[in-house]
Amino acid sequence: RERHGGMLWFDLEGGDSDAIKLMDTIQRPWSLCENLGATESIITACAVMTHANMIKEDRLKVGISDGFIRISCGIEDSDDLLRALKAALDNL
Repeated sequence: RERHGGMLWFDLEGGDSDAIKLMDTIQRPWSLCENLGATESIITACAVMTHANMIKEDRLKVGISDGFIRISCGIEDSDDLLRALKAALDNL
């Protein structure tokens, strides 16, 4: 069976504090990483990871809010991914 990944983003209403909390509580199969080119599923809080060097005003101009979360779904079992993401989101 072939497996394909995908990428999406969502915005946490709690901003960077919820983004950090999500990164602290997310469990496997998710990995924290700033490189989205692998086959494993990766989750990134862009404001405090990939774009942390930008001043907030510039970051907001390009559409990256404090709670901006980017995920790249890899080839792991989708039920495992959803279960881990739901558990972390429920913890916010």
